[in-house]
Amino acid sequence: MSTNRFRLSIGAKRQVTLPAEFMEQLQLPERGELLVEVIGDHAVVTPMVSVPRTQLPQELRRVFESRRGAHPSDIPLAQFLKEVGYEAPAEKAAAPRLIDAAGVWPA
Repeated sequence: MSTNRFRLSIGAKRQVTLPAEFMEQLQLPERGELLVEVIGDHAVVTPMVSVPRTQLPQELRRVFESRRGAHPSDIPLAQFLKEVGYEAPAEKAAAPRLIDAAGVWPA
């Protein structure tokens, strides 16, 4: 594992531009995410990967679920609303228009 150092300037809006070599070395895509941990007087930067839970392999999902426990809210919203007997209110009729499509008041 090679060690590279990068000196980064902090802009007026606290923004930092990451050099292309840094992005390539960590295999970071544009709009990717980084985790920055401040440890004492220095920072550790780690590439992040976000994956929707539904796209995880079933076995890995089971591991995560076993760690956090099952929650009664782990069902689709529509199913939950049906189970609690919620019915969406009927749609209201459109209010009468005071002016026509051309912006003219009726006579």
